[in-house]
Amino acid sequence: MSAAPSSEPRRVAVLSVGDELVLGQIEDSNASWLARELQRIGCMPGERRTVADERMLLAKAMRELAASHDALVVTGGLGPTLDDLTREALLDVVDAGGELESDPAGVEHLRGWFERRGRAMPASNLRQALRPRGAWLLDNPNGTAPGIGARIGAVEVFCLPGPPNEMKPMFARVVEPALACPGRAVLTAALHTIGVGESVLAERLGDLMRRDRQPSVGTTASDGIVSIRVRAEGSADQAREALAATVAECERAAGSLIYGRDGEPLAAVVGRLLLERNLTLATVESCTGGLVGAMVTDIAGSSAWYLGGFVTYANERKMSDVGVRRETLDAHGAVSAQTACEMARGGLSRTGADVAIATTGVAGPSGGSDAKPVGTVYVAVALRDGEIYARRFHFPGDRITVRRRTAHLALACTRFALLGEPTRPLLWSESEAVHVERT
Repeated sequence: MSAAPSSEPRRVAVLSVGDELVLGQIEDSNASWLARELQRIGCMPGERRTVADERMLLAKAMRELAASHDALVVTGGLGPTLDDLTREALLDVVDAGGELESDPAGVEHLRGWFERRGRAMPASNLRQALRPRGAWLLDNPNGTAPGIGARIGAVEVFCLPGPPNEMKPMFARVVEPALACPGRAVLTAALHTIGVGESVLAERLGDLMRRDRQPSVGTTASDGIVSIRVRAEGSADQAREALAATVAECERAAGSLIYGRDGEPLAAVVGRLLLERNLTLATVESCTGGLVGAMVTDIAGSSAWYLGGFVTYANERKMSDVGVRRETLDAHGAVSAQTACEMARGGLSRTGADVAIATTGVAGPSGGSDAKPVGTVYVAVALRDGEIYARRFHFPGDRITVRRRTAHLALACTRFALLGEPTRPLLWSESEAVHVERT
C-alpha cells in the first residue's frame, strides 16, 4: 500500500553491505542508483552507510539508521555463504536471542530455481530461505536470494540482494509501491561551470546558497568543473516551478560560466557550438596524449564536426606531423606558448579544420624545472582566418589529474573562444595576459 501524501518527504537510509565495498574493490553503484530512485518516487534520501560483512556492525548500523529515518533499504549480504550476514544481523535487531526460521515458500523457490536449470542445489543455498520471525521474504525471480522485509518499530526495512540485475527489479516491484508518495516530488538539477573555483562561484551565487533556502543550492568540484546543484521538494507542480525558478536565478548569476546541465559533457557543448557555426575541429596533443580527442569522440555524432588529431608527444613528431619549427623548440622549449601556437597552427593547416586545440606541458611526476615545474601546461586555440590564443596554466595534482584538468580547460578555452571571450580569466591560469598570434 502506498503511503499517504504528507507535508514532508519520507527520509530513507541506504545501507550497503560487503567487505568488497568497504575495501574499495568495487564501486557502490547500488547506493547512487537507489538515491536517484528514491528522489524520483518522492522520498528524501538520508544517510548512506557502508558496512563490512560483520554481524555486530551490521546490526548496530541497522539500529542507528532506523532510529533517525522513516525507512531503511539494505543491499547485499543475502548470499548462501557464511560471510553473508544480513539476515543474522536483522535477527539481532528485530528478535534478539531468537532463531532464524526457514520459510517454506523460500525453500520452494530455491528448489525450483535449480531444477529449472537442471542443476543440483547445494545444501548451503537453503540459508537463503531463512528469515527472522515476523519478517517476510521478498520474491526474486532473477536470482536465488529472496529479499527480506521487516519492521524495526514503525520503520519499514527492505533487505535487497546485491547484484544490480536482482536488486533493481525488486526495488521497482516491492519498495517503490511501499514508499512512493503520490503527488510529492524531490527534483534536482545540476548546472556545470568551468573557469572559476568554488569560492568565486559562491560569491556570484550569493544568497542563493543560504542553507535555510528552499530550493537548496550547493556546489561540488571535480577536475576544474564546478557544478551548481539545485534541489526542490514539495508537490510535483510546486517542485517543478520552484526548481525552474531557482535554475533561472543561478543562470543569471553565473552567466556564461555555465556550459551545460545535468549529464551534458563539455565536449558535447563545444560540438554543438561548432555545428551552429558550421565549423570543424582538430586536436594536437602532447601532454594529454589523446585525451582531448577521446573526450570529443566519446560524443555520438562528433564525426560531423571533428576531423581528427595528432598526438605529438616527441619533439620530432611536433616538427614532422604539424610543422613546429626547430628554431621555436630551441628558443622556447616544447612547453611554451610559442610551441603551443605552432602546434595549433599546424593542426589547422594539416587537417583543414576551422578550429584547432593544442596542449603541451609537464604532467609529472618528473620532468619539471624551476622555470616550468610539474603541472605547467600551455593550451592554445587557433581560429582559422583569425587568431591563436595561448595561455599558461599550473595545475595541481598527480599525473592523471593534471592531464584530465588540461583536457577540460582546453575544451573550456575553445568554448570561450567560440563565444567571443577568448581572453576570459580562467582557474589555474598563471597570468591573465593571453599570448596572441595570427593564424
